[in-house]
Parts: sequence; structure tokens; C-alpha cells
Amino acid sequence: MSDTETAQPSSEGETPTVLVVDDDKDLADTYAVWLSDHCDVETAYGGIQARKQLDDDLDVVLLDRRMPGIPGDTILEEIREQELGCQVAMLTAVEPDTDIIDLPFDEYIVKPATQSALRETIDDLLLRAGFDAEAQEYFAMEAKSDVLEEREESNLRDPDAAAEFRRETEQTGESERIQALKDRLERLRRITSVIRDIDKQLVVATSRDEIEQTVCERLVDADPYELAWIGDYTVSFEQTTPRAIAGDDARLDGEPRADGGEGPIAEAVSTRSVQVVEGLHADGQQLLEPVESGLETDAFTAGAVVPLVYRDTVYGVLTVCTDQADVFDDREVAVLSELGDSVANAINSVESKKLMLSDVVVELEFDVSDRADVFVSLSAATESRIELKGFVPASDGELTSYLEVTGTSTERFLNAATGTAEIQTTRGIGESGDEHLYECRVGDSSIVLALIEAGASVESMWVDEGAGHLTAAVAPETDVRTIVETIQEQFEDVDLVAKRETERDLQSTEDFRQSLENRLTDRQYSVLQAAYSAGYFDWPRGSTAKEIANSLDLAPPTLHEHLRGAQNELIQTFFEETGEFEDTERLRPD
Repeated sequence: MSDTETAQPSSEGETPTVLVVDDDKDLADTYAVWLSDHCDVETAYGGIQARKQLDDDLDVVLLDRRMPGIPGDTILEEIREQELGCQVAMLTAVEPDTDIIDLPFDEYIVKPATQSALRETIDDLLLRAGFDAEAQEYFAMEAKSDVLEEREESNLRDPDAAAEFRRETEQTGESERIQALKDRLERLRRITSVIRDIDKQLVVATSRDEIEQTVCERLVDADPYELAWIGDYTVSFEQTTPRAIAGDDARLDGEPRADGGEGPIAEAVSTRSVQVVEGLHADGQQLLEPVESGLETDAFTAGAVVPLVYRDTVYGVLTVCTDQADVFDDREVAVLSELGDSVANAINSVESKKLMLSDVVVELEFDVSDRADVFVSLSAATESRIELKGFVPASDGELTSYLEVTGTSTERFLNAATGTAEIQTTRGIGESGDEHLYECRVGDSSIVLALIEAGASVESMWVDEGAGHLTAAVAPETDVRTIVETIQEQFEDVDLVAKRETERDLQSTEDFRQSLENRLTDRQYSVLQAAYSAGYFDWPRGSTAKEIANSLDLAPPTLHEHLRGAQNELIQTFFEETGEFEDTERLRPD
């Protein structure tokens, strides 16, 4: 077993769980918000509550020391006695002193802490958790020595003990094995920092080309990668087409390469997992074929292929190569896998944004009869016509959909819907004659959700007794073949029957504003404007409703009445102008 194969904090691809323990509720909640983008965060407002939340699922605990009832030092001892295996950072206003030498924590942070400092600490602790017990003990010693060294010697209770501890830490760190592990940790810190930096740049990227080139360049700037390139992978043709590259004297030849569905690139795409290739001169020709450069074939020791997949949409592969040995251990692979997810997510985001802002779109029409789609199956089972009137993607790959159903009774439809495993919840909303409107929350067994996740906008869908038709739109630059492949991998009986470019009838900003102002009363408009300007819709709120009411000389109930009315008009205008949920008003109950 290698030095970094033990004590993985969480399985590859899983989000780490962090417990924040602090008796200051506002502070604990603030830390939780800061970390929520990268971690599953739990909070405990004191030692008593923390004791109840200690379990094996925790990866990191941020622990305040000075708390009433049960102090943080006691919780720390209990964590170690239970052998939970999580990393613990003391996050406290208590200045470190020589009493910390015997405390079994991993890191010590003195309040106030910044958001970036907390995130960097969490990243570092998760990296350290991948090393064996001896290495982790040394890293904890180093952390204690560092924080003690930051204090004036005259302010320490026992300066001699602090000096002796620093000498012991230095001696331990001089061993060849610890030096090698320190170097390894430092390199992991660098690559993790690069990935965080890439994540920030992906947020502001405006095109797929920009994303891909940025990723390649930043990776090559970081030790140990000398070459990085990204290419499309077309599943039906089993070929890779290079798109972006970075590396000394390296450039792409731009020619697609077929692999016959074999090799590390095809394996990465089919398994959705990072593939490592050792000895590129012997086994890794696929990784270097798209590259035109002065580099020799044996210039690299190893390489890795990272699939770029968002949900079920394959956006291609990222390939990195290095001339260093023993780079691609479990931790490196996990970090690269995280990067692949971030890149694919960013590509999907810019493709979706491009679609929203485009004046011209490509419309795709599909005939759908595959009963793996829940709407097709439900229509066939009830011998009814189902028309999708609106939908909202929900969490966990589910879809809240609004269906207009004709040709069957309410009882028959509800019996069929509640008996369908893929439908989580169903409720009636309204009816008019033979037409009924239902809200259904469905799982991932719908072509609608598959198209959304592939970056398309679903314009309409209807199914009549098991045979239906769907229209979707994509941006002009979108690779339609990728969209179709993604859908047909999940649903066999789906055929693309039409593809055409069309102009959107876009309303100007001024037209929308005028339409909204015509619907709002003067008082509703002024209340809405005041609430927005005063930060009422921010979180945490910049002003309370009472404060805004006082500034406008209104009673709070009157303010709420005007505010709710304005919000309703704003939302209704938006959905009417964008064509969402059209024609459902007549089906709603009075």
C-alpha cells in the first residue's frame, strides 16, 4: 500500500461533509454559507448538540474551543476516542498556547477567519486525510509548531516547552520519508489551488473555446504537467477531434482520430472515469496522436484521460501528460475527476446561456414512442393525450411538470400516475370540460430532462396514446450530433425528423419594462423599487419590511399587500412574455 492510499475522506466524486460547531449561531451559519458551494455542511450550536451529531460520515469538523456546557476540547477528545477518522480544525478566538501541544487536532485557526482561509483549510485537510497515520501526525505537529511560532515567546506560558516542541517537529520532518510526503502534499496543494483558480475562471468564461483553452493553459502552468489538450469525442463515429492545447512547442493538427471504440480515450468515455496510462511511448500513442510538436514520443512518463461529461452528455476528453513518475495516484485521479466535472458543467452552462441570448436558434423535432419516457408510458397506459404545458427542473435530477390531459377520467389518470414508480408526486390543479391540469414530479426517465441536461431548450411536447412529438431548440454552434447521441443512448425509439434554423421573436428590454409598468399601480411600483434598493430581497436582508414601511409612511400589512401584488404582476408578466406556462390560467381553480 502506498503512503497516500489510506484514510480517503470521501469516495471519488462524493461531496465532503463538514460539521461546524460554534455556540455563536450567526457565526456558525455564516461559515456554513461560505462552505456550502463545496461541501455538505452541518451545524451544531454548542457542544451538547455537536455530541449528538458525531458520526462516521464526517470528513472535517470545524470546532470552537470556548463554549458553555461542553467545551470544544472535550468534543475533540470524544472524536478521537470514537475513532471517527475525520480531520479536526480548531476554529476559535482563543490564542494558541503551549497547552495545544497535547491536543489531538489537525489544524488551528484563530478567529476572525475569512471565507478563502476556511475553504483553503478544508481543501488542505481533505488532502492530508489521504495520507497514513504517521504522516498525518507529523502534519498536525507542523501545524501546531507554526501557530506557536507566530506568537511572541514572552506571551507563552512555557516558552521552553514550545521551543522543545519545535525542535522535535524539525527533527521528525528531516527524515527522507517525511520529506517525500511533504513534497507530495505540497504538489497536491498546488494542483488543488490550480483547480480552484480554474473554477473561478470558468464562472466568467463566455465561450466553450475560452473554457477549454483556459483549462489547458492553467494545467500546463502547474507542476507536473507539460502537455494538456481537450478534444471532442463522437461516440457514434468512435473518434476524437482535438479542440485546444497547451505545452511547449505543441499544437493540434485538427484531424479527427478514430479509435474503434478501444483504448484509454474510449474507456474514459464509456466508464465515465479517469484512465491512467503509464509509459506513453509503449501504450499511450492515442494521447499524443493529435499533437504536432518537436517533442519526442518518449518525452512523457505517463498520462491521464479525463472524461468531460455533464449528466449524460459527453462533451469530450481532457488529456494531461507528465515526465514525472508516480504522479497519478488515487488522490491525483480524484482531483482530476473533480476538474472534469467542473469543466463539463461550465461548458453546459455557457452553451445554455448562448441559447438564451441567441437571436437565431436551431429547432429540432423528434418523434417519440419509447415507453422508457414516463410521459409516453403514462399516455399509453391511460389511452389519453398529454400535453406538456410547463416544467421546472428540480433537485436530484427530477422534473416538476405541468400536464394538460384529455381523453381519460381523473380517477384513471391519478391511479396510473400514482402507480408509476418514476412519478414521485401527483396532484390536480384545475380543469375545464374534458381538459385537466396536473402537476407531476418525475424522476430522470424523461426525454425532456435529458434534453435540458444536454443544453437544449424544450419548446413543446405532446403524446397521444403512446406516440408523441417534441420540439427543442439549441444554439447555432451546438453540435447537434452530440445532442442526438445523448438522447438515443437513453431512449431507443426517438427519431430526429426535422432540423431547421429559425429566428426568435425577441422582445426588447424597453418593451418588457413598458408591459410591466402598464400592469403595476404607482404604489406597487414604488414599493417594489424601494424594497429592492433597500436590500429587502438580499440574504441576509439589508432592511426589514417594517423599516421599509416606515420609510414610505405605510403600515406593514399595507406594504406586504402592495409588495405581494407587485411580485405577482412581475412574475406573471415574465412568464407570459417568455411563453412559459401558457394557456394554463383558464384551467386553474377560482
